[in-house]
Amino acid sequence: MRVVLDCNVLISAGRTNGTCRKVVRKSIRHHEIVISEQILFEYIDVIDRNRTCPFYSTLKSLYEEIEHLAVVVKPVNLESSLSDSSDEVYLATATAGEAALITGNKNDFTEPLYGQVEVWG
Repeated sequence: MRVVLDCNVLISAGRTNGTCRKVVRKSIRHHEIVISEQILFEYIDVIDRNRTCPFYSTLKSLYEEIEHLAVVVKPVNLESSLSDSSDEVYLATATAGEAALITGNKNDFTEPLYGQVEVWG
């Protein structure tokens, strides 16, 4: 299965050794991660803002693993709009990569399905 990881899942995985870390590890081991350049830029931007935090090295390690393994796609243009337009890149990337979207953002991703994209959270 192909999956796109929302930035909030990656950050939660870096901060605590809980459900999100298990999800990211399982995604790395058992699924094909799909990303876009825009998502990579967001990942590293958020990680770099946390340079002085105790979980920085874990975040950086997860990022590097994903960057190395992931398939990079160009997001499609979408006609649908989410309440937060900055999250549309995740849906557009999942659509382009024929992937599911894993997110903890239930405020913006309120539906279980957007077109062909399943939203897991």
